[in-house]
Amino acid sequence: MRAVLLASIAIAISISLAGCGHIADYARVVEGNRLHERGDYQGAIVAYLRAGRSAFPATVDYDLANVYARLGEYAAAGELYAAARLRGDRAIAADALFNEGVALFERGRYEESWKAFRASLSGADPGGAFARDARRNLELAWRAWKKSSLAPPQGVAASSRGGGERDESELRLLQRLETGRWRPGTTAPAPSGSSDY
Repeated sequence: MRAVLLASIAIAISISLAGCGHIADYARVVEGNRLHERGDYQGAIVAYLRAGRSAFPATVDYDLANVYARLGEYAAAGELYAAARLRGDRAIAADALFNEGVALFERGRYEESWKAFRASLSGADPGGAFARDARRNLELAWRAWKKSSLAPPQGVAASSRGGGERDESELRLLQRLETGRWRPGTTAPAPSGSSDY
């Protein structure tokens, strides 16, 4: 009987100590979030890494990815967003996709950004604020993607874009303005006998 009581006490102590580790890890994640919010990105990284990935692996991956994205380390952020999606629940996966979409948009990768925002909607409450923001960003990414796919290649002259006669006439007018062969407002008066329609 006494052995069972001692074993029960030992198990209770080990469980409570393990729980204290989770509480300490949680406090480090909260500290990292606070530092991140204040703009102390290096301090946030240290806090997240001190928390470790044993207690909250998806949360730590997600938070680290956010910091790396803020620092412009998009490759590292992308890997951590992918890890957070694999390890986390549906809400963390949606958040990771959303933030990855933002990072891709900032880099001008609009098609991939659109795909990330679209995928983030699958884990969102359709009537919630997250879904509203994701739909808005989805539309912005789509517009930017379509606009960039319609834009002419960089370095192409206006006359070679295939815009037709209008582009050629604008180019000739600009050339005349630049060379000084034509000055606005100095046209010759019309002959008095001509008819004006």
